Amino acid sequence: MTLSELQKQTITGWNTWYSEDILSHVLLPWGFAIHLHFRKKSNGDVFHMKLIDRDPAVKVDIRSFDGTYTCLHLRHGTTPIKVESAVKDGEQVILITPEGYYTSDEQCIVTTSFLWGRDGTLTKKNGKLGAVCPDGTEISLYSNTASYTYYLPEWQAPSMFFTMNAPIVISTTPYTTEEACRLMGEFRKAILKESQIYGEYAEAFGGMQCCLGWNAIYDPCEDRICSPVSRNWNRGMGGRLFCWDTFFASLMYAKGDTEKAYLNIKGILDSMTEDGMIPNCAESAGDTADHSQPQVGSMVVEEIYLQNHDIEFIREVYPKLLRWNTWYYENRVRENGYMSWGSKVKKTGKGDLFGAKCESGMDNSPIFDDAVFDEATGLCMQADVGLAGLFIGDCCSLIHLASVLGYTEEIAILQARKERIEKGLMLLWNEEDGIFENLDLVTGKWVRRLTPMNFFALYSDKVTDTQKKRMMKEHLLNPEEFWGDYVLPSVSRRDHAFSEQHYWRGRIWSPLNYLVYRALRSANLTEESKLLAERSVALFMKEWKEHRHVHENYSAVDGLGCSARQSDAFYHWGALLAYMGIDSLDLENTI
Repeated sequence: MTLSELQKQTITGWNTWYSEDILSHVLLPWGFAIHLHFRKKSNGDVFHMKLIDRDPAVKVDIRSFDGTYTCLHLRHGTTPIKVESAVKDGEQVILITPEGYYTSDEQCIVTTSFLWGRDGTLTKKNGKLGAVCPDGTEISLYSNTASYTYYLPEWQAPSMFFTMNAPIVISTTPYTTEEACRLMGEFRKAILKESQIYGEYAEAFGGMQCCLGWNAIYDPCEDRICSPVSRNWNRGMGGRLFCWDTFFASLMYAKGDTEKAYLNIKGILDSMTEDGMIPNCAESAGDTADHSQPQVGSMVVEEIYLQNHDIEFIREVYPKLLRWNTWYYENRVRENGYMSWGSKVKKTGKGDLFGAKCESGMDNSPIFDDAVFDEATGLCMQADVGLAGLFIGDCCSLIHLASVLGYTEEIAILQARKERIEKGLMLLWNEEDGIFENLDLVTGKWVRRLTPMNFFALYSDKVTDTQKKRMMKEHLLNPEEFWGDYVLPSVSRRDHAFSEQHYWRGRIWSPLNYLVYRALRSANLTEESKLLAERSVALFMKEWKEHRHVHENYSAVDGLGCSARQSDAFYHWGALLAYMGIDSLDLENTI
């Protein structure tokens, strides 16, 4: 099956597909939706159209990747409510349970709609909501208790009203309270049992699964299933995909939902420009035209292939991954083998330093504070260790994939590219500092402001054992630089920008942790990689246990995600911290 065929085949069934509201359950392909609302009769306050953020009124619980089971804990004022859902034999079952105590002041209102302007007929007969889909399929909503008539002049949609004085079941086939409770228990038990294969990291796997599950949505603009970084970042966007973020989501999905792993890779590869660039951001309003993002696609595809050995999958995606490698080689490589981040719109030839910084992924990193942008070349005037290391890693992954596919001529091309960039990278070793450092191409001086990207040099097998030891002892495992209770800070603790703890100026970012972890693995620094994985999982579990958050970034001082405003509380790449622990178990089993 091709990825295009998979895309069409998966636009079906019940799930929380509607990006704008986690309290809506949607049936594809029709877009028929069941919406839940909670209302106080005493003051008219309505609780609905919710996303997962820092609001303590919404707390996630376990859920499946595919939406066959979900669980949320809500708090409307002082009223705690649990909402569970399950899909069995194509039928949707929703169980709404007051937690702690019952109150006649709390109403549950159920409404229906056809989303995204889809055709269909909404019905209400004898107090029961329903619909007729374009193909004639009829849907009826059943409840375990009778709804009642309630006059709300502002409420115009077809509705069913219930008092929250007992559990409420809403389903597309009849279910009693006892049957619904039993069904939810069975699904919940099965999900928890599946996670036990990860032993000490079972709960971390559950957090990763939950985050990815809730961030899977239907994109009506492109008629596809995809996973934006978070629903908050996707408000009003249809299906907004960021480059390396989406590849990382696919990497994690591969642990339990291969279809979504493939669909997200297809989604971001589909945004590739004619000349082979994958844009930083791809969205319905227009893609980023001047710059790309860090090359992690081939690494991710290689990791997925090593798990499932699906040769037809790599056969389909390999050509675009090679084109992306070629684009970087033709647009970001200097004569001596140095590489620099860049920004240039192909049609106009214009670019800027901010675009180049965004291409690195580290938008406001202190390594760019004194950087100069060359408008003529569209390149930042720094020879960048991180970019060179990633490009070498990309070549290594592509060489492996090409060998599996039998593309011998391309192996030679990629090997030549790798060797040229490695020659440039070796020139960036600073013997005095004991680490590979960026070079300011204007002043000829070292950029001594260190980030985790300096360790990306370890993707090259040209790094000597002596260099590796110095990088580990003097930098990575040095508590005055990158080590500590909470790792890895996005800039060395010695850097004056570390104290800012603002975005890429000191806070911890899971993609940097993961890419350093993978570089350590490739350099056969197994013990160091396991240490980093253990610290990363511990960081993830701190916020997950307390708030059920999966943050965009974390403080390197106290390990909190909520300690900074610019840290989305349910951003899927935050779960890479958990993934590293899970992956380290797999690695341990192969040693």
